[in-house]
Amino acid sequence: MHDSERPLEIDPDDLKRLLRDLLVSPGYRPPLLPQVASELMQLSQRANVQFEEVVRLLERDPVLAARTLSIAQSAFYATRSPVTSLHQAAVRLGLKTLRELVLEAALHLRVFRVPGMEKPMERLSRHSTATAHAVRAVCRRTSLDAEYAFLIGLLHDVGFAGCLLALAEDPYWKGITFEEFAPVLDEVHAEASALLTRLWKLPEPIQRSVAHHHDVKVAGKVEPIHAALILAEQLCWEAGLGMLPPPEDADPYATAMPEPPLEGLDANWTGVVHEAAQALGMDPLAVCAARAEVFGLLEKLGLAAPRRPRAAPAAAATPAARR
Repeated sequence: MHDSERPLEIDPDDLKRLLRDLLVSPGYRPPLLPQVASELMQLSQRANVQFEEVVRLLERDPVLAARTLSIAQSAFYATRSPVTSLHQAAVRLGLKTLRELVLEAALHLRVFRVPGMEKPMERLSRHSTATAHAVRAVCRRTSLDAEYAFLIGLLHDVGFAGCLLALAEDPYWKGITFEEFAPVLDEVHAEASALLTRLWKLPEPIQRSVAHHHDVKVAGKVEPIHAALILAEQLCWEAGLGMLPPPEDADPYATAMPEPPLEGLDANWTGVVHEAAQALGMDPLAVCAARAEVFGLLEKLGLAAPRRPRAAPAAAATPAARR
């Protein structure tokens, strides 16, 4: 499995330096965000955009358009009548929602694709989609911009794919498993996410948010969007859509916060999660309500497996039954 020239033990510091050098080298080729997705992101910032402009843009990438239509017809977005055209999707869903679907489809089709890493990349794709929906639900319980938060949720972990693609091009690392790379990827993925969003020429606030998405405070200042994302990631982990296995006693109606591992891929320790909830002004009861909503939402989206309803308490036996 390992080349004879490569040591069996990976030095995390050496690999970390290598990754950082690769990501900033002139020859680095990042995973490409389709041109159509980039242009739609810019188009959506304009006032009075016509739906026809959006449709013409999407028609330039039939594969991306087909994937977008597929998502639009899912149980979560579907109405009684099916969406049968891009124009119908644009009118029915609205520009912001359509922008989100196009970006989600683009990441799934073009970015979260690393040869030999299909299973972890599929988990990463599902985690990113789940986090985007969860953070929007959390933000709607506050005064934060839920649609902006959705974009951050989709993009926050693209650095994992960027790092793996950079390493995949070097035959020296062929055959190394995702689990072997994971500790180093965990340390550099936020930095790599910021680099990719910069190379994709996405707005600077998005670059800054993905760079610090595990930090409630940046330069001593509370960043509420980061706090919402941290709480959303916690709830996704509990629902089985984190990068780590969920707690065995996961419960959508839990009143206490399950404790995540102190170490592990893309983990936030409990103190940070509580700090995030406090920064959002959400007490344990509010977090409990958000948890139940997120669990139900992820089931509706088909991302999380349906959970069995709680068993009704056993009725007290009657005298006749006792006899």
